[in-house]
Amino acid sequence: MLPSIISVAVCAGIPVAAAIYFLHRHDGTFTTFITGALCFLISQPLIRIPLLRLIGQHSTWFALLPYTSLILYYLVMGFTAGLFEESARYIGLKIFRKKHTAWIDGVAYGIGHGGIEAAWIFVVYVLPSLCQGQLGSDAVLGAWERIFSMMVQIGLSMIVLYSIKTGRKHYLALAIALHTIIDFLLIIGNIWIVEGLITIEGILFMIFVVKSKKKI
Repeated sequence: MLPSIISVAVCAGIPVAAAIYFLHRHDGTFTTFITGALCFLISQPLIRIPLLRLIGQHSTWFALLPYTSLILYYLVMGFTAGLFEESARYIGLKIFRKKHTAWIDGVAYGIGHGGIEAAWIFVVYVLPSLCQGQLGSDAVLGAWERIFSMMVQIGLSMIVLYSIKTGRKHYLALAIALHTIIDFLLIIGNIWIVEGLITIEGILFMIFVVKSKKKI
């Protein structure tokens, strides 16, 4: 019961709490938060995942890729995730929030992006297992991962925001590259090593976010 409560608190509680906080700021950050959530939903569940599924249905080579070349498979998955999410992040911040490029907007966008991702993963993957009683302590580990993944999303949002404010597109390329590497490391397979890496990545990104407050 406790693992389920923790999982719900992280995957649903954090995004809701963040939405309430930004709503009460009255400075436009709530809209930035919503923009981050919508851009994730559009770029991933609505475009990237269906597109990859469609390619797999019409390409034997791609469908067999996880069995013929695991390294290339994870590289493709990581790169496409980075390309779609970071491009959506760039479009969302540059076009739809072009007059809201303060440091706090980067934070709001990142939490919106990471928060809806956590909620989506919970609904699609975690909730069915919980209902069937197949998920115990793993729910706690999953919640832990989501917390630090949200930190990563905030950090990536800040890099993209810096790219927009400075007009330097190579920072967007950097965000795509970092996203690719982070997702590619899932190839390691060992859950404890992977979760440890995500924890370290989240901490490093948050250090970057805090230090970037004076520059963005």
